[in-house]
Amino acid sequence: MNSERLYFDKSFVESLWENGLIIANLMFFLYVTGRDFYQNIEKSKPFGWTLFFFILVIVIISLGIISFLNSKKLEKIEGITQSENTKILKKIVNRNGWKLFEENKNLNIINISFLDTQTDYGKQIIVLYKNNHVLINCTSFAFGKTPNPYNWFSNKKMVEKFKTEFIENKNALQQHI
Repeated sequence: MNSERLYFDKSFVESLWENGLIIANLMFFLYVTGRDFYQNIEKSKPFGWTLFFFILVIVIISLGIISFLNSKKLEKIEGITQSENTKILKKIVNRNGWKLFEENKNLNIINISFLDTQTDYGKQIIVLYKNNHVLINCTSFAFGKTPNPYNWFSNKKMVEKFKTEFIENKNALQQHI
């Protein structure tokens, strides 16, 4: 929690499965498009389309690296007390029709079905409590429980929605008191 990053206790095989397949596929496409581009230049053939696809693969890999590096970051929200923060969280969950999957005094996990996001197999918002602060992260899934780093932008949007609703509820509760 001090580094404000989300870490999971996973085996090496699980980490390799989640990240290795994505990396292997991207490297394959980079190799194929780079090879075709190089061969077209070497043989003095037109290389416009091969250059386009080569640059496209580089852009996709760059976005993948950026989203992978940012996908485990925890966003910090200034809360009230842990019990009040939990009440606000439950209001947000009920208002949006989400499901509270896991609940204890230090952690809440909210499941958002794929019908709400319309982008993937579902999302989870992980909420951690540290003193009076709330730390949140949103993770998208593909193929069951495999995290999908390419939905980082939609995850960021979901985190911002949660933060906005949390702050609005916190301000309303403070004004009421």
